[in-house]
Amino acid sequence: MFAHARSLSFAAVLTAASFFGLAGEAAAMQCANHDNMAKALTNKFKETRRAMGVVNSTAVMEVFMSPQGTWTVLVTNTSGLACIAASGEEWQDVPVAVVGLES
Repeated sequence: MFAHARSLSFAAVLTAASFFGLAGEAAAMQCANHDNMAKALTNKFKETRRAMGVVNSTAVMEVFMSPQGTWTVLVTNTSGLACIAASGEEWQDVPVAVVGLES
């Protein structure tokens, strides 16, 4: 079940990132200035940035998480417009086994 949810979240991130080239699509999402969005996530949900990655040359993705398990994926373009790509509850860090590596 969790793998399926994670796949859906990743698909949402990729979809949201592709929308940055289309102003009309980005406007349909919940978007704001990055700093304001990050402050709102911290103040309202106690979420802080726990992971970050480059999506492409025009966007970065951040995962914000709270100690209570709520999470938000935020995608920000180079002009500072940040949009919520996905959010949910009960985030779990799952160890990843890498084939060929011994502990």
